Amino acid sequence: MAEAAEATAFIGPADTELEVPLSEVQPQRIAINPKLLEAARLGDKSILDKLLRPKDGSSKASERKFTITISEDAATQRDTNCLLGVTLEGNTALHIVATRGHLELAKEICHIERSLLLAQNVRLDTPLHCAARVGDDKMVSLIIQFAREDENEARRVLTAKNRDDANALHEAAKYDHVCVAKVLIEEHAELISMWNNAGMSPLYLAIRTGSLNVAKTLLQSFSWEKTSLASYAGFNKHTALHAATKINREITEAILQWKPTLNKCADCFGRIPLHYVASNGHRDMAKLLLEYDRSIAYLSDADGFFPIHIAAIKGNIDVVDQILEYCPDTDELLDYEGKNFLHVAFACRRLDLVKKIISKRPDLRKLLNDQDNMGNTPLHTAVKNSDQGSVYFLLRDKSVSPNIINHDGFTPLDLAYVKLDRGLFDPSDATSSIAGCLAFSKALFGPPQKAESSSDGDKKKPSGNDSSREKSSSIEDKDLKKQLNISQNFGIASALIATVTFAAAFTVPGGFIADDHPDHGTAVLAKEYAFKVFLVSDAFAFICSILATLWFVIGGKLTSDRSTRVRAIISAERCVYLAFSGMSAAFAMGMYAMLPPSCKSISIVLCIAALGTPLLADVVPSVNLYSLLKTIGIRQGYRHWIWPTTIYPHVGKTLSDRSRLNRGAVIVSLRRALVTYAILFLLPMLLDLVSKN
Repeated sequence: MAEAAEATAFIGPADTELEVPLSEVQPQRIAINPKLLEAARLGDKSILDKLLRPKDGSSKASERKFTITISEDAATQRDTNCLLGVTLEGNTALHIVATRGHLELAKEICHIERSLLLAQNVRLDTPLHCAARVGDDKMVSLIIQFAREDENEARRVLTAKNRDDANALHEAAKYDHVCVAKVLIEEHAELISMWNNAGMSPLYLAIRTGSLNVAKTLLQSFSWEKTSLASYAGFNKHTALHAATKINREITEAILQWKPTLNKCADCFGRIPLHYVASNGHRDMAKLLLEYDRSIAYLSDADGFFPIHIAAIKGNIDVVDQILEYCPDTDELLDYEGKNFLHVAFACRRLDLVKKIISKRPDLRKLLNDQDNMGNTPLHTAVKNSDQGSVYFLLRDKSVSPNIINHDGFTPLDLAYVKLDRGLFDPSDATSSIAGCLAFSKALFGPPQKAESSSDGDKKKPSGNDSSREKSSSIEDKDLKKQLNISQNFGIASALIATVTFAAAFTVPGGFIADDHPDHGTAVLAKEYAFKVFLVSDAFAFICSILATLWFVIGGKLTSDRSTRVRAIISAERCVYLAFSGMSAAFAMGMYAMLPPSCKSISIVLCIAALGTPLLADVVPSVNLYSLLKTIGIRQGYRHWIWPTTIYPHVGKTLSDRSRLNRGAVIVSLRRALVTYAILFLLPMLLDLVSKN
């Protein structure tokens, strides 16, 4: 056994440069000779010649030794086995030479050991893969030339796949190496139809990676009569046309010209290229696709959406317009839920698209009353989404009916009523504004199925399925959480106002009279009217903020019943606004009292700014109310909102109260501020008159 082992092993002299740790060598692979590795990297043919000279097999190891298993008679032959050595990544000398472009050295290696043409590294790359990846067309031609000596071997070399199932043409396509692609196609045209592990053909891969030069080369080399659809394939059943529409018009046009059937090829989601163009908003690309085949506009995807629906969902008005220009009757196309493209636009809050398309094509207004499979119109959808802008837009169009009943027996007013918070009420919020707008547009409830009187005897539940209108436990929990959050947040504000006003009462403007004066300890400006208004306003703000804080505490208690909690929160909110107005008045009068007569103009400006702060605070939340008033004016005439007390009796007490507040909110806000200031400014005068009498 020892003799056999000695006969099958070559013992070489120790050399630190030649040592390769056996533990790092790939299993069942020979570690590459470091000298050979150096020769392959530098392209030094002389080093290779020295390594390949015959060995006499008689040399003995002098010091440290290492072994590499070779054939028994290798000692008397030309030492070509060193070419079979590999690096840690499994690369042979031919892999390294092919990557670096050393043609002469590659030719020598191929002459000596042709089997390396099919050698694969750890990533299963052959030398042809390496040469194609770096774009060395001369090296690719050389490898093919040697492989061609054996027809079977040539096919195996050209069609070899790496770990990604990619052939050499995939590598050339990925890195846009045109010359390499040409060489490979001329040698073996079937490479065009081969897929990698992602299901991508070289053409699809070239387009997806932006290698447009290779893509053009592949398209020009196709034999279009014989080329199968596999040549255009991509992942998820995409085709090259799917990819080209996102990248380049020229490539798209070339594919359409030579393979127009791809215009109708759908991916695994049932989407043709026009669906993706509609999603991306490329008007010119949509025009190009439709010019070749208008029928593609009538193909739906797996979800039942036609290209015009996709464009509407994404808000791409240009694509919608282009589709309607080529196929005017696509406005009648319905998805699986029976929705036309305007339905889905409202569902996705694409009001801008609706406005623009309606302005361009007024005839499409007929779609605004269309019902889907559930009987819902765009107005129903907008109300469900609490989309104020869409509701206002629809109601401003007198052709839109607000009283259409869906299959559940609901009108838009029913849906708006269900969404209302029965307790806390903000006239500027979306649900209240929508309900008020519908009420004053003479919208009606649906046909009653079961009437139920409320605790106040006036409120009736809207018609339809009674169970769907009851507050579920989850909704009650949500309302409770909302009330607690309001109590907590507003309570902090009211406590802050109380703190500020309390401090202001003892750090009065102008300071106090010195101790050596008979009236020491009193305010210097005590006899000034502005100072008296300051004191009254500060006290008023302090009292209101203390009341608000206490009521918010009651509203935030879980032990309080719902009606008590709601009353406490509503009263506290009003007190906070009054406290804010009083604090603003106190600040304005304090500044006025402190400034000398020479700064009178400045003091007046400061007073106006401070006193106007409560009014400015109502501007932002009142924007929605302005739109509401405009909608009512357009729909019913402006005389209906000039007088906020006018009300239609058909909506019931709850909606009547809210609608009146909605329409009069601006006037109410102004009136509340003016009344508060009138009290604060007149009260000091009355107190002076009472004290004098």
